[in-house]
Amino acid sequence: MSTYPVNGKIAIVTGAGSGIGHALTKLLLSAGCSVVLADLKLRPEAEQTLAEYHCPASTPSSPSAIFHPTDVANWTHLTSLWETAIKSFGSVDIVVSVAGIYEPPSSSFWKPPGISPESRDPADASTGQYSTFAVNQIAPIRLAQIAMDYWTQHRDIQGNYLAVASMAAYLHSVETPFYMASKAALISFVKSLGSVRDLFGIRMSAVCPGPVLTPIFEPEWNKKLTADDVSLTPEECAAVILRVLVEPQWGNGSIVETQKIGDKKASKVVVRDVQMERLYPTTFVKPSERVIQSRQNLVRQIQESGMRG
Repeated sequence: MSTYPVNGKIAIVTGAGSGIGHALTKLLLSAGCSVVLADLKLRPEAEQTLAEYHCPASTPSSPSAIFHPTDVANWTHLTSLWETAIKSFGSVDIVVSVAGIYEPPSSSFWKPPGISPESRDPADASTGQYSTFAVNQIAPIRLAQIAMDYWTQHRDIQGNYLAVASMAAYLHSVETPFYMASKAALISFVKSLGSVRDLFGIRMSAVCPGPVLTPIFEPEWNKKLTADDVSLTPEECAAVILRVLVEPQWGNGSIVETQKIGDKKASKVVVRDVQMERLYPTTFVKPSERVIQSRQNLVRQIQESGMRG
């Protein structure tokens, strides 16, 4: 695979109102890529970016940006987000799911629905769902599904999907088991779809940052990371995300870790591929002909009619 150019492309970025999502939005726009900013609201710095890249652009070749108020846990909002992007720009090339929450008291394993007064997850829901999973796991998967359907119907577009997960996906903490589990599911999803790059030309990746100092750590209950700690800036993290979107060695189910190591006097950003294959069994039964045929049938169906067969 060759380098993926973002100039002239159209991107959807969730969580674009602040932090990593906003930093990535600025990088994409400066590289010539128009962006649909999706978030509950925009912080002042994101409002400024939106004003600088107003839509329609001053010239046809210039990038522009629009804001679509989006609660990613609401599937109606995700559908509206996609439809707005198509209506505004004509197509979508890139999707980056950044939006996430850090197991707040309103959706925590240790704050049970119907028991803890802090929980906002309904105890009597007919289809049970914790908000932490709805935002961190289900929303990125649903948005990938919408994108994959579109890209398999429009073969002239080389789709590029990236989920921002976390090193928490393969680390563990008794304090935030929902957060860890939601991110673990996300990288498993991306890894499962790694073959779509070779099969259909659609890039799939996940970036797993270590600590990043973003507004997620501003609430009083979550001051686990401060400016006194060694951590990535949103801009440093976004720069790695852009590399993974663009560079040819990634995009085939790549799980890419980045973190800052060292101390406050001397630190550096490091990047590595997370080799999930090392967790695979060293010996296992060869897939049966039925399993192989089932996969071949699925691939043929998608090649012939996309996800609408």
